[in-house]
Amino acid sequence: MNYDFYVILKEAHLNQESFKKFKNSQSLYYLQGKRDAILDKQFQMLFNYRDIVYNLCPQQLWLVKENNISCNYIKVFSISLTFTSSFFTASENKFYSITNPIAKERPTGLSVLKGSSLKGALRHASIESIEEEMINNYFSEYEEKETNEIVEREKENDRFYFKKRLQIVKLFGNEKGTEWFTFKSLITTGGISDVSKIQDILEKINNAFLKYLKKHRVISKEEFCKGRLIFEDIHFTQVGLDVITPLDRRKRTPVRGPIFYEVVPEGATATGRIIWLPFDLVVKDYSEEKITEEWQKDKEVLKCAFERLSTTGIGAKTAEGWGRFRWEEIS
Repeated sequence: MNYDFYVILKEAHLNQESFKKFKNSQSLYYLQGKRDAILDKQFQMLFNYRDIVYNLCPQQLWLVKENNISCNYIKVFSISLTFTSSFFTASENKFYSITNPIAKERPTGLSVLKGSSLKGALRHASIESIEEEMINNYFSEYEEKETNEIVEREKENDRFYFKKRLQIVKLFGNEKGTEWFTFKSLITTGGISDVSKIQDILEKINNAFLKYLKKHRVISKEEFCKGRLIFEDIHFTQVGLDVITPLDRRKRTPVRGPIFYEVVPEGATATGRIIWLPFDLVVKDYSEEKITEEWQKDKEVLKCAFERLSTTGIGAKTAEGWGRFRWEEIS
């Protein structure tokens, strides 16, 4: 089965040669009007599989050689989640029988873990893993090295692990507000004498990373990349109540009455899917073997992120031990 690409563009953005290329294609269509304004007039493609919008750099747009994408390029990562503690994420419903209802899907009323929430949590887990690996390697790799050798290696080192972070951007995208670096990154600079400058230094490192992404054509001029992964919502059929009683830190007695939370209880199980669509590889006309190789690399990153997230937790109240789970890949 093949899927068509639908291009969302304004004719003003196209030169005459490019216009002819698209005009002669039977599976590409022009969509203009209000929707173009909603998309902020960026070069984007709408893939008609689940109505997901994918971003391409303008210079990549004209490299599409085939109008149809074989479903062999699309991989599905199926998972099973079993919570080992209560899971809670707040609902927007303000009128409910208890103060803290769990988020539910409106049509079905089922408790839901939003795909966007899972995506953000896995991205953060991946960044944290890189930060820890960066620190461990930085202090261990030079134990038996001479000074001159250290100096030479530092010239070639990817000190802030830009290469690994680049892979995360390709997978999860580069959404506004994402923090790609934390204070742990600054340890590799040899320490900061003035704490007030930490945020400024992190901003400089982040700007350098954005330039790095543009140089490698991972993000567009608007500093945006959708990412290869599409996350489905995960639904749960079980729901229960959990209670938290705030205590006075000095007296260790209840400050006020118990607070009830509607939660997905411990032991609840659900399945979900993550779809991998390497649009950036397809437009570059990569072979199917190369795309499969990239999928294996990306899947390892995804697995590592799940392993870390399963121990740190997802949702609200993770500091109290909520949101822990076991997971396994479903073949």
